[in-house]
Amino acid sequence: MHIKEGRKVTCPFKQCGKTFTVKSTFTSHLSRKHNKNIEGLIDSITANPEASCSQIQDIDVQTDADENDEEPDVSPENVDNTLFLRNLALFYLKLQAKLLLPASVIQTIIEDMQSIHEINQSHLLFRLQEKLISLNVPEAMIKMVLDDLKAEDLFTSCNSHKLRSDQRRKTFFKKSFHYVEPVPIRLGQNEAGKECFVQYVPVKKTIESLLHCKSVREQYNDVHSRVRLKDILKDVWDGENITANLHHADESALGLVLYQDAFEVANPLGSGKKKHKILAMYLTLADLFPHNRSSTDQMQLVFLCREQDFKYFGQELVMRCLINDLKDLETTGVDFPDGLNVKGILQAIAGDNLGSHSIGGFLENFSGSRYFCRYCEIEKYTFQENPLSRATFRTAESYKHHVENLDKGLDHSGGIKFDSLFNELSFYHVSQPGLPPCLGHDLFEGVVLYDLALCIQHLVKVDRQFTYLELNRRISQFKFLGNDNCDRPCEINPGSEKLSGHAVQNWCFLRMLPMLIGDQIESPGENEVWQLILLLREIVALVCAPVIYSGQIGYLRVLIDEYLYFRKHMFPTYSLRPKHHYLSHYPELIIHFGPLIRLWTLRFESKHMYFKQCVRKLHNFKNLCFTLSERHQLLQAFLHAGELFPPSIVAEKATEFVQCPPWSEN
Repeated sequence: MHIKEGRKVTCPFKQCGKTFTVKSTFTSHLSRKHNKNIEGLIDSITANPEASCSQIQDIDVQTDADENDEEPDVSPENVDNTLFLRNLALFYLKLQAKLLLPASVIQTIIEDMQSIHEINQSHLLFRLQEKLISLNVPEAMIKMVLDDLKAEDLFTSCNSHKLRSDQRRKTFFKKSFHYVEPVPIRLGQNEAGKECFVQYVPVKKTIESLLHCKSVREQYNDVHSRVRLKDILKDVWDGENITANLHHADESALGLVLYQDAFEVANPLGSGKKKHKILAMYLTLADLFPHNRSSTDQMQLVFLCREQDFKYFGQELVMRCLINDLKDLETTGVDFPDGLNVKGILQAIAGDNLGSHSIGGFLENFSGSRYFCRYCEIEKYTFQENPLSRATFRTAESYKHHVENLDKGLDHSGGIKFDSLFNELSFYHVSQPGLPPCLGHDLFEGVVLYDLALCIQHLVKVDRQFTYLELNRRISQFKFLGNDNCDRPCEINPGSEKLSGHAVQNWCFLRMLPMLIGDQIESPGENEVWQLILLLREIVALVCAPVIYSGQIGYLRVLIDEYLYFRKHMFPTYSLRPKHHYLSHYPELIIHFGPLIRLWTLRFESKHMYFKQCVRKLHNFKNLCFTLSERHQLLQAFLHAGELFPPSIVAEKATEFVQCPPWSEN
């Protein structure tokens, strides 16, 4: 403040005497010359905040700077052997689990580093020997000193004992860090007579490991202590599903969200197509802040299984251990490090439509099935004739009734082909609803993907408002900023029935379309196709909103009905898709699950990249699920060695805020 006033500031340390008129020069001087004593100076100033510059100059703080203003000598410190071993092990663990280096490469790095270290050590010992000889130290004493120094070499000691080989390093990692061991569960022999296994990571042990992290416990306390505002939905904790479960179970219960999906680790167009396709299930806690739940590091692995084995052996064998653990969490719960016991309740199982129907026991043939919806019992013919028609919503009772019909020899009843294992849980049912939609698949890879391309084709070929060439030129020349620049829309293929971009590119294209080509629309208020695009744009904005009011949910219902009606009548030759019907359920589903953007699957799908990178770098397809699960659990052990999440507020730069007095009439 004195420098801002134009006054000179004298360094407050004694025997320094330098003066400054530039703030950055003053702070740089303190950092370089008095770094060790700044804390003591601040404590002294804090104790006497009214001190003037002359009073601060008299504060008795010892300085290390000499008359020549040279850097102080650094005195040697005693390093704890355990601390050195832990940090070296974390470095090797980072190479293996985070940077995904093969074990043979890590072993080569360790051996070469050890060779270089030994050369450097020989040089230092030789120089030390020369110095001791020049000081007339007896030869026997010199030999004893050099032998003691060699024996105290921590780097060599660690590399030659506990961290010597890949197996010893893994053993040390598993004993020293929060490592949850994957459990191989034998499924049996497949058609080829090969023994098959699923690699299951115990859910209860995983949650206990998470609760050892201080940042996780802090977020749990914040989430459960915050006041929930009426008629405002901000997160999954504001949905009726969780509210009802907590009312019947325990207000302090942990909310569990599962996600399951199958992904290819090899080239999906090559000879290995579907051969190495893996079914994965992940776990996340609803008790975390939304922005932290989107991080792939906190997503925990539940199991890995070859998709072929899952289809061959069925849900019962693959998921039985998971169901037993979830039942145990509902009854006995888990213990916090401070002794607090809390229950764990499954709140939702996220996934795409195919995966959700597979988990819930519903028919997976969306185009040919009579019943294609997991939320209601509408028939396909009825929906095509009248997209605004309503059907009976599925309940636990109606689901049970259809399951009983299966005992009469039917293949399926009401769109249900078997009873889901997850219905055995006390506070969860797949028709609760417990299988939330993914707006990324339903909207941006469904409704927007096809309908927007259809509308653009009509504006170009029928209304002749613009051309594909003009639209693509504007897309290429438009200056997208921030995240939009990373997901620039793709060019539109003339005559194509769908957009060619991925989900976020299509989202960006829909948002930016009025700015890209809106000036070319003649009489936009009277152009029905253009109004349909704007209507879809408004629906997407409300569905993707991170915070939504109950009044907006009712407005969203009106917009969706209006959109489906005009879409049906404007393009009668283009049939509506099942995803159009799923869109009609979104207002009710927002009430049940909270803002649907909190449960979309695109962030979970990013987790697949870790396993795909593992396969590409390891080049090992033998016992693939075991290799990938072990690597992932080593990664979690590395992440849990520190704080899993950064502080809620991180201030790198700050400016002083001075509140001005209210304006007066004078």
